[in-house]
Amino acid sequence: MMIVIAGSARVRADRLDAALEAASRMAEASRDEPGCVDYRFSIDIEDPNTVRIFEHWESSESLERHFAAPHFLAFSELLGDVLDGQPEFSRYEVADVRPLFG
Repeated sequence: MMIVIAGSARVRADRLDAALEAASRMAEASRDEPGCVDYRFSIDIEDPNTVRIFEHWESSESLERHFAAPHFLAFSELLGDVLDGQPEFSRYEVADVRPLFG
């Protein structure tokens, strides 16, 4: 069963640059992990201080390994310094994936 994580976090305006730099490093390191299909951060076009995340993992086991990775732990520590409120994340367990059209 594939795992998809989707969420958002509001970042303090004065810490946005630091957050985006850390997010870029986090995404790159995460995409190099075994079992990571995709890992992306993006800016919400309606609120430039809101960062969205999309993760796609091959399995629960690969996601659990990710949570123990040094880059994940370091990134988690930074969040308290840059976030403006609580982030919101959802986990989806996906049994089947196919193109939306065609």
